[in-house]
Amino acid sequence: MFKNATYYQETPFLELYTTFEQIANEWQHIKNQDIKNIEFKILAIDNNVAIVEWLFERDVTTFDGIYEIKFNDNMECIYFKSWEMEK
Repeated sequence: MFKNATYYQETPFLELYTTFEQIANEWQHIKNQDIKNIEFKILAIDNNVAIVEWLFERDVTTFDGIYEIKFNDNMECIYFKSWEMEK
């Protein structure tokens, strides 16, 4: 999904990733988490931009937030930014 992304940020407080290798390394940490529930709700789509509300429950905590995702004309993700809060 992120092969063509040049902007990837899990939160405004974490490091910005600009290469696929950095993003792939970040997902190595994510894939091993004990996920209890994950939900997504599309709030808006405007041309090639989507705003998505999400909920992420782990065994120890719950987070919710917003994704801003931009796609190129081939519908490949080129920009991904997330804002999150611990519930």
